[in-house]
Amino acid sequence: MKKYLDNMAQPALGLAILIITTSNHAAMTLEQQVAHLQKQVQELQTLMQQQKQASEKISADLPILQEKSALKTDLKQMVTKGGAEFELYGNVRADASYQAKGPSTMYNYISAVPLEGSVNEGNNSDKFQSTLNATRFGFNFKTPKIGEHSVGGKVEMDFFGGAGRDSFRIRHAYLTYDQWLIGQTWSNFNAIEYFPETVDASLSVGGSLTRVPQVKFSYPVDKNMNLAFSLEDSKAETVTTTGTQGFTTDARAKLKLPSAVGRLNYKFDNGSALSGRLFLTQKSTNHEGNDDFLAWGAALGGKYQVAENTLLRFDYNHIKGDTKNVLWSNYAYVFDVNGEMKPNEFDVVTLGLTQKITPKIRSTLGFGYMRANTDNHFADLVRNDLTQNKELKEGWINMFYNPVKPINLGVEYMYGERKTFDDQKGIDNRVNFTAIYDF
Repeated sequence: MKKYLDNMAQPALGLAILIITTSNHAAMTLEQQVAHLQKQVQELQTLMQQQKQASEKISADLPILQEKSALKTDLKQMVTKGGAEFELYGNVRADASYQAKGPSTMYNYISAVPLEGSVNEGNNSDKFQSTLNATRFGFNFKTPKIGEHSVGGKVEMDFFGGAGRDSFRIRHAYLTYDQWLIGQTWSNFNAIEYFPETVDASLSVGGSLTRVPQVKFSYPVDKNMNLAFSLEDSKAETVTTTGTQGFTTDARAKLKLPSAVGRLNYKFDNGSALSGRLFLTQKSTNHEGNDDFLAWGAALGGKYQVAENTLLRFDYNHIKGDTKNVLWSNYAYVFDVNGEMKPNEFDVVTLGLTQKITPKIRSTLGFGYMRANTDNHFADLVRNDLTQNKELKEGWINMFYNPVKPINLGVEYMYGERKTFDDQKGIDNRVNFTAIYDF
């Protein structure tokens, strides 16, 4: 019996040891799992703390980052000492021309080309010229709104001034207050936006580059129509006093009152536009006699969108007793032997068709024509003056290539003629080139 119990005790003891061992192992595994879980919780808490600290640092640095971002964005629009934002703009422009016949100047001077058969006819033949004096730069200013009022201004300069056209000058300098403008800019009578595009920086027959001191008020009638009225200082004119014997003396005109200019603009929904203009100027000179007179002019111009890539521009002017509002015209007036003033009167028209050939290539065919009134006293008095012209006509065709946005390369052929009151003729025949970088 004892042996039997001993034999039974050994397996029971082994079973007990196995149970105890298994229980201890399970207990140890549970403890390890708890410990591992606690470790993960601690790591998660540590990670959350690190993320919180990083978030707080980003929040603290955000104003600095925003300031740096704004600095990068506003490099073009900086702020003046007075608090106005200003924008720098301009271009670097290189011009050149080769003329078979033409004037002595680099740019267009159709009204003074040498006459055929004159001693000066060959002086400017087969000549190449180049310059960079049409390079310009400027600043647009804008002050933060003062209540409901908008205040701004512009200053623009180039190197296209002086008799030699190579000196520094102010093109535009004005301030704006809501619809008011005070300062120097394009005359309200000027319609440069309707002049056919040309490579020549001086434009052509019928063109106008008049910039004068003025006070102007613009009134938007509706989204399509705008009215503008200005009082302008068109500056003095030096004219010639002519007698039947052909003598000449200088007489300087003065304004008795500012020139009054009115303009009506209308824009069509398809991009076309029309503009009607009128000016009146009361003048007198230092010449003895009846020299108090009223100069005036009327004009109509516009552009017509013929097709998506085809644009027609046109402008017509009729002017009496004035030379400031259209280039290449004659004297404004002359005096006869009795000291009586005789005004010049003329008509001028320009027409041009621009075709966008590809997104980077465009071409313009343009024509300008001036015809002076030959049935008046002015024509009788200047009939033997070879500086005065009965007719001016000029045609041109060009092509502009825009390889990248800021660069324009242009080439142009231009042919023109002038005819004096006694029917002598002069010719302008040349090729123009330009390279422009806008910034």
